[in-house]
Amino acid sequence: MKRNSLVYTFACLIAVVIVAAAVNAGTAVETDYGVALRQNALLFRWPGGFGKPLVTERSFGISETRIRLWTSAKCKDVTVNAALESRASFMSTILGGFGMFGGDGSLLGSSQPLRHWDLTKDHVDDKRTSVLSRIDRLDAVWRIGPVDIDLGRQPLSMGTSHFVGVLDVVAPFAPGDLDATYKPGVDALRIRKGIGMTGEVEIIAVGAREWEDGALLGRMRTSLPYVDLEIVGGRFRNRTFGGFGWEGGTNPFGLWGEVAVFERRKAHEEIRGGWSKAAFSSVVGLDYYIEADFVLGGGLMFQDFGARDTDELMSVYEDAPYREGWAFLGSASYGVVTLSKEFHPLVQGNAAGLVNMIDGSSLWQPRITINMGDNTDLCFYGWIGTGKKSEIDGATIKARSEFGMMPDGGGFYARWFF
Repeated sequence: MKRNSLVYTFACLIAVVIVAAAVNAGTAVETDYGVALRQNALLFRWPGGFGKPLVTERSFGISETRIRLWTSAKCKDVTVNAALESRASFMSTILGGFGMFGGDGSLLGSSQPLRHWDLTKDHVDDKRTSVLSRIDRLDAVWRIGPVDIDLGRQPLSMGTSHFVGVLDVVAPFAPGDLDATYKPGVDALRIRKGIGMTGEVEIIAVGAREWEDGALLGRMRTSLPYVDLEIVGGRFRNRTFGGFGWEGGTNPFGLWGEVAVFERRKAHEEIRGGWSKAAFSSVVGLDYYIEADFVLGGGLMFQDFGARDTDELMSVYEDAPYREGWAFLGSASYGVVTLSKEFHPLVQGNAAGLVNMIDGSSLWQPRITINMGDNTDLCFYGWIGTGKKSEIDGATIKARSEFGMMPDGGGFYARWFF
């Protein structure tokens, strides 16, 4: 990051703090601020199919500590938000998990949010250790009559925000992200207006490092009988797309899903099936509320971008959707299973699973979350993969199943909010 950019953004952050302090002088300013501390510690073990020379350390660990300082100030019809996040991470292996892990990713890949300005400062960056600071939010919201204008670095989510999705392409979380507490900020201009009693329309422009790789989107959200509906469309990363998502239902069932169509970019991805001009992606789910505190869910996912054969698994990740960080699962079709159970008012159990319907492999993430006190919780979780293990052919990996080639592991995740 350029020094002048860092000075400028920190000056903006300080300005927000000064505005917040103005409340002590009796001005009509509403302020809020806080600190969040999160700690992840994980231990993984590669499956038996991996070995020398590719894997010199069968087991490896990851430790990541994040501290986030945030503030907001509201004066009349203007609200300013700012957040500075610092991250220190350590990995015991120099291989970096073959790119599966990172400060903004999970076992299934790393998201690459659209950002125009590099507001990150690397303090330490070597093969095993990374320490950096980033302006993760710095935006202002103006209310002008019935219209809200939001300009600056801010979180942006699209779709139903379930374990897997297809609409959230600007700054998505990978399935089972190691740290999904805060949505990563993107550099955007958003203009929103309410329609009717429960609806909203929005125009969204998102900047990328190269402006032409950014996004220009339109979105409408509304509530219908028994279901909330979202329609979104436009262009992102030089690709036209459109789709819709829904969530609702009637007791004891909940219905949710997303459907999207993406323009093909033949020079940047192989056509592995479906129509040559457009790729279809969808996920459809059903939740069954067995009791008020016990929910069982299931779903089906399909994507034209994915591999139809295990021989394509290693090459599919070189296609644009995966390199650009908005698609993660490598095969064409999956089953999704989720389970949520409240064992005690302070103890919550969850489990999520993905079943690859092409090769029969599966990946499971059980999780127990314990409320340790006011604004403090501790989560224990694991990753369990099943399927045919990979083979080593010389210096290359031959995948025999998607989840059979991923490491198993577990860890804990603690959060403190002040």
